[in-house]
Amino acid sequence: MSRMVVFLGPTLAVAEASLHTPANILPPARLGDVYDAVTRQGARAIGLVDGLFNSVPAVWHKEILFALSRGVRVFGAASMGALRAAELHTFGMEGVGAVFAAFASGELTDDDEVAVAHGAAESGFRPLSEALVNIRHGIEMAEGAGSISAATASRLLAHAKATFYADRSWPALFRAAPGLGVGEDELAGLRAFVGRVRPNRKRDDAIALLRAMTDAGGEAMPPHVPTFEFEATSFWESMVATTARAEATAPREEALALHALLSPGGEERGRGALLLALALAEAERRGLEVEGAAMSAAAERIRRALGLRDKLAMSTWLKEQGLDLAGSQALLRTEAIVELLGREYATAVRSLVTLELQRRGELGRVREELVSAGESGWSETGLSREALLQWYETEVRWLGADLPTALRSLGLSTLDQLLTAIARVHSVRAQRGS
Repeated sequence: MSRMVVFLGPTLAVAEASLHTPANILPPARLGDVYDAVTRQGARAIGLVDGLFNSVPAVWHKEILFALSRGVRVFGAASMGALRAAELHTFGMEGVGAVFAAFASGELTDDDEVAVAHGAAESGFRPLSEALVNIRHGIEMAEGAGSISAATASRLLAHAKATFYADRSWPALFRAAPGLGVGEDELAGLRAFVGRVRPNRKRDDAIALLRAMTDAGGEAMPPHVPTFEFEATSFWESMVATTARAEATAPREEALALHALLSPGGEERGRGALLLALALAEAERRGLEVEGAAMSAAAERIRRALGLRDKLAMSTWLKEQGLDLAGSQALLRTEAIVELLGREYATAVRSLVTLELQRRGELGRVREELVSAGESGWSETGLSREALLQWYETEVRWLGADLPTALRSLGLSTLDQLLTAIARVHSVRAQRGS
């Protein structure tokens, strides 16, 4: 295992980071993680990009000083790493990139410049909001390119700054722009510029950190030479003891994932995870966004699929899965993205269902069911349209609040096509007495 470690989360996807470094990539740092990297993992170089700060205690300055006192090279950039590097560069922490430089010079002073809301580990810590430094950079670039005026840039930036960090995004800023006096031409110009350039200063700085670690020698980089003596205070000893206890009892997500993949049903879990990975990658590539209504529909689909009685039961279930508000939003956003892409690729999906049935060894059985159902129409079930739909949504699955959307997701153009297909399912279930 590499003796270089990088703490990374929403700023840069692990798959992309791996193209730039052989380092061991770890989740965003929390209190005790840098200490752990030095003492348990034997790290000789640490890259700090992302760190948790809201739900758990943030990484301490003291543990970075501990690492430096042990001769460990510590690099910081982009997010939490830029903040800590600006505060500790005089002790030897090595800052990289424009965000670090802005904090080190005093140009930026507020931590919320780099803060973002993000999903849980299962989502790859996918960002759910846009960092203010990215919006600031994009607005400045758009002004420099002549897409917007200086006055418009100032109003947009002031609005973004006044917005809670978890609610910041380009779409939200675009929606607010008319109310800020931004004209249609300038708004169109800004939209086009952002869509074309996709400004992301944090991502750029994270990549710069990975390259800086490589340029410094990678695994063979010379050690840091400390210029101070580390003092182990009582607070430090308490943190070390607390971290050790937490480490001993914390479940290992890697072990959990491996157990789930190797247990019965693991192959299908892996394929489901692959679907999520591909959907999220496609959403990232295309810059897809889903609105609150789509996420609410996703929540309702999950609730009905699991047979949860009401929203309270759904809330309880989310907590049982270990999902906080950010994690729940990440889950629902991912579900909504899969649904959106499912509608777009409905024809392709339907064309591959036969191949999937063959892979599962189910083609013969499904063909027999279709033959036994015959060619009768939905009216021969003896049920009205509404009753047939209600039967299906009660006995099989919910189609969603919007039938036209359900039709598109199945690649159908008329309600009668859907009712005929459901009638066949009804016929098979009736023959089985279920």
